[in-house]
Amino acid sequence: MPRVYRYISTLPALIITVVLFLLSHGLTSAQSPVRIIWLHHSVGAGIIDGGGVREGLSALGHEFYDHGYNGDGLRLADGSTPGTTFDVPGDNTDPDGFADIFNQPVHNPPDNTLSHLMQYDVIMIKSCFPTSNIGDDAQLEADKGYYRTIAKQMDQYPDKLLILVTHPPQVPNSTDSDEAQRARALNDWLLSDAFLSGHPNLFVFDLFGRLAGGDNLLRSNYRVSDDDAHPNDIANAAIGPELVDFVDQAIRSAWGNAPRPQSSSSDGLPAEEPAGDSIEQPPAAGAVATDVIDDFEAGADAWHADTDRPETIIECGADSEFAHSGNASLRLHYEIAPDGYVTCGHSFDETQNWGGATGISLWLMADTPDQWVTLGVYSGALESPTPFEISFAVPPNSLNAWAQVIYAWTDFERAGWADAGGLQALDPARVTGYSLSLGAGEETVSGIMWMDDVELVEGRVATTAEEDEPEEDVEQDEPDIRAEKKLCGGVGAVLLLPLAAGMVMANRRRCRVIG
Repeated sequence: MPRVYRYISTLPALIITVVLFLLSHGLTSAQSPVRIIWLHHSVGAGIIDGGGVREGLSALGHEFYDHGYNGDGLRLADGSTPGTTFDVPGDNTDPDGFADIFNQPVHNPPDNTLSHLMQYDVIMIKSCFPTSNIGDDAQLEADKGYYRTIAKQMDQYPDKLLILVTHPPQVPNSTDSDEAQRARALNDWLLSDAFLSGHPNLFVFDLFGRLAGGDNLLRSNYRVSDDDAHPNDIANAAIGPELVDFVDQAIRSAWGNAPRPQSSSSDGLPAEEPAGDSIEQPPAAGAVATDVIDDFEAGADAWHADTDRPETIIECGADSEFAHSGNASLRLHYEIAPDGYVTCGHSFDETQNWGGATGISLWLMADTPDQWVTLGVYSGALESPTPFEISFAVPPNSLNAWAQVIYAWTDFERAGWADAGGLQALDPARVTGYSLSLGAGEETVSGIMWMDDVELVEGRVATTAEEDEPEEDVEQDEPDIRAEKKLCGGVGAVLLLPLAAGMVMANRRRCRVIG
């Protein structure tokens, strides 16, 4: 129905009469209006009012609401102000402020900012032009981390859409060339696969790119002055219709004419469990956990992180925010350059005897689907162990929730790149260490993975390794307005990675193409 009204002005009067007749008699699919909320500050208000955003989305059959500063509060779909405020903490809509908001619990009736936002189908957010004052690379990386948090939290609400409107550029008298270049870098990263991949309900509107010139500053014809970074009326009139079209396309791309996903609750709030809750699964084929190898309650100082190149980043350490049990887990935060890999491993000072067990169990949680992982166990002489490995895709139910994986010692294969000498089969009575490795293919990949409660298991452990590699996803012909994304993380050449105390790590890669 929105598409009918969008083009209705171009139809002859007779066709209009027929269309309205069909609509009134229910011969086309009817949907309740999509409810959209935009949380913004002054630049957003200028685009809404000067660019006809409310009128444009209303003409397409949507209901558009917006919320500015706390003092301004909520504006309804008809533009009126009911005197309601979402109580944005500190009125902070910078990246760190939004990250704090999206970490709030969702309650009904709403009692915080996120709970209010979750009353709507589509959530739009935008930081203001001070976000473009990025003083150094450390701040740039911190801002990326805040946006990763936002995307990860939205993964819990697949029946909602998040539209991120990127930060506006600064003006000459309020920044310098280095800050402006970092502002461009943050904007480009937000539009890239490194940020978008794995978040199907996330869309990014390139406001910075539409407003900035080649110097990464607000274009001169869009300025009020060289001291005022608010876009002028010319800019607002140009941006508004493009934003309206983008939002409408995002909605149609996600839901089309099919019924939109609905939560099981009548209040419209998501029914999903919050991240960190466990999805308990019965142990494989009667396996029983015995000895704990690591629960990370004492930290992760013994774990070593490594990469194959400087531009690939891996942070490996204890995380007290998420845990399967207790108060901590191991957190792997990675950004892997094309054809690169990362590893996080623990080598023991003395050989460990795991011979009384039949396999190993661990709990995983990931913020990125389809990521391939190689679990390595090293066995033999302490100074020259032999690597054995099992590669698998993160379980679908480990996406933002804890899921258990269990492997028998017989699941592990001798690494094809291992030295000619050494053991030919894994000897669990002579274990020198173990590790996790992740890799990328043709495109940069990034994400966070958590591991907790690594334990030995006894009893019959069913073989959980897949005999065949997963089939390649078929490239779609229909364009994806989120970005043209191609994520490669697939099976390919084996890579070697030195680790502490003579350990080595392998990584398999498989390629997935998203249209």
